Amino acid sequence: MKRAVLLFSFALLFGGVARAGTIDDLKLSCQRANPHGGKHWLEECIEELVTLDLIHPVFHTIGPDTGPGFGVGFSGIWRRGELEYQPSIDAVVSTNGSLEVQPKFVFAFPAVSFVELPRQDSSETNDNNQSTNEIVLMTNAVTIESKASLTFQGFWIDAKGQDFYGIGPSTSLSNVGVYALEKSSAGMTANDPIAPWAEIGFTTNFIRPRTIAAGNPPIQQVYTNATAPALGEHLSFMQYEPYVHIQFSVPKYRLHPDIKVGYDFYQDLDGPKFSFQRVYATTQFAYEMWLPSEGTASHHSALRNFVCMPTRGARHCSIGLFRLTGNVAVARTAANSIVPFYFQETLGGADRDGMDTLRGFPDNRFTGPSRVLFQAEYDHPIWGPVGFMSFYDIGKVSRGTADLGFNHLHRDVGVGFTVASTKRVVMRVYWGFDTGEPFQASPGVKFGAIP
Repeated sequence: MKRAVLLFSFALLFGGVARAGTIDDLKLSCQRANPHGGKHWLEECIEELVTLDLIHPVFHTIGPDTGPGFGVGFSGIWRRGELEYQPSIDAVVSTNGSLEVQPKFVFAFPAVSFVELPRQDSSETNDNNQSTNEIVLMTNAVTIESKASLTFQGFWIDAKGQDFYGIGPSTSLSNVGVYALEKSSAGMTANDPIAPWAEIGFTTNFIRPRTIAAGNPPIQQVYTNATAPALGEHLSFMQYEPYVHIQFSVPKYRLHPDIKVGYDFYQDLDGPKFSFQRVYATTQFAYEMWLPSEGTASHHSALRNFVCMPTRGARHCSIGLFRLTGNVAVARTAANSIVPFYFQETLGGADRDGMDTLRGFPDNRFTGPSRVLFQAEYDHPIWGPVGFMSFYDIGKVSRGTADLGFNHLHRDVGVGFTVASTKRVVMRVYWGFDTGEPFQASPGVKFGAIP
């Protein structure tokens, strides 16, 4: 409890520097908060609230089994010449007492390009008595997210109540052990948007994980270092990750592909026993579902506008968004090394990166060095930022690449609700069914922005 108080005291020290103009923007947006202010008033109010400069509230799920998290964030952008600097820090505490602090400092470099402009020296003319042109290097006015950047990041987490059911695709619910994971890291990321639709980057981090018995039954009563590799070990790692991220839109077909491929290297600094590599690829295709429409919303019934919401221009209406997602992660180890259990892939609920996996299963239900996951999801707006979703998930974990096939996949179907801001889902509440295991009566509740 003392750590939680200190954490929030530190974060709230920044509260006195919030800019009055930003507060005024928040008031202006949220004062329209009434049912007659238009269907987007609540979405605008939420957006202004969570992006306050410099202080804003943070809603974030710290990790699997930790419950919703609430905290304070500090973020701002400063400019010096053509350089931009963005320091930020988030401090979050979850409903089960887990804590997380994430400081970050981004250096954004000028986005430049060669352009052709009239030569400034008017004395230089061509045969037609016209000024000649010259090629010059100019700075482009783009957002900080679209610039090449160097980011220094830190991370500290104390995730309590982590369930572990063993390694492999066929573990039992009865063999659960509970632990807490303390993990700290520091590193940097170099990122370069080489095109409007693609970026390449390289991340390196120093990581120190620690596992502690916490809960009932404690993990040491159920598992050993042999069945839960690296259990109780005090290790340090260096992580190296080159990656490529491709994201673009095809407006003609209302298609939005998003592809990321990377290769993780984890080096055990205490020896080769727990060093490993992992290649991963995540692909998502989002398709906007439109129907032809005539007239504006006022020309149609409320039921029709609910089923197919009018879009700008009134030529089409939207019946929702359909997503297909695929994720494959394959671990590689030397003959005398093994992947620590807390670095292995998981399926069930959301994983350690906040990605939804098999949503009908409890968090961390399946653990293995490698995994495959495929998802289909349909999202339909209900009112303002609130939407309905339905989904179908299939996937499995495996001990080795030879077992990473498409047989004996776990599956679930389900429904839920979402809250979105600026076209990103920031909260999900869902129920999953048809898992072959006892139904989880409590809904999955996750915070955190996802595309």
